[in-house]
Amino acid sequence: MVVLLVAAGVGFVFAFEFYIKDEIGTTEVIIAKETIDFKERITANNIEVIHVRQGTEVENAYPKTHFESLMGKYASVKIEKGAQLYPELIDTYDLVPDASKGEFVAPIPTHWLFAVPGSLRRTFVADIYAIGTEDQKIISKLKEDAAKEAGKDPEEVVVEPTPTSEPILKNLRITSVKDSGNQEVKESEETNEATGTVAALEFIGTEEMLNTMKDYTSKGFKLYVVYKFERSEQLAAETETAKAGESNAE
Repeated sequence: MVVLLVAAGVGFVFAFEFYIKDEIGTTEVIIAKETIDFKERITANNIEVIHVRQGTEVENAYPKTHFESLMGKYASVKIEKGAQLYPELIDTYDLVPDASKGEFVAPIPTHWLFAVPGSLRRTFVADIYAIGTEDQKIISKLKEDAAKEAGKDPEEVVVEPTPTSEPILKNLRITSVKDSGNQEVKESEETNEATGTVAALEFIGTEEMLNTMKDYTSKGFKLYVVYKFERSEQLAAETETAKAGESNAE
């Protein structure tokens, strides 16, 4: 009988040390499994879930349930090994400029713009076309005709430039889309309609990119913004590709 009690006691101590102790008075958070450099992609290989004592988690620390949602995003700063992750450390849509590459948040002067789709939003990826005077007239007429046919405002209608033209800049990461009141344009929660008309744009750019725009606009061209896709769609695709690659590697 004594032997059984001792064995049971040893078993309890073992179970407590290895299975129960971490569950009592602790919470699960996500940390950097290794140092993650600025702009480095978040993967299952460089983050992990651990238990920490309740009250020692950082403010807004990501809980375990956010682990999968972090895949494919970027570090907005250098994250040291062991650091708990929270929103300010994560660049979801690659919108933090990389100064080492000469990147910065660049505004596009309103008077440079010929047209911007009303559905363009922050985080979208867009191409820029240079539109000459004659093409401006043609596209404006096409937009008006298409708008009348669809019963929409011309600003909401996208008419692709002529097939022979090529964008002067590709894959611009849009960081801000604001209306004339300097408010971010987004969908209204009640109607899903835009909360304002696009009046100003900002993107992740370089001096070279801005100079390209200046060269064209100084010659009378206007800039036509055509968005390619939502960044969230690309992020989802890239995340699935990354997961597939990790599975194959295993």
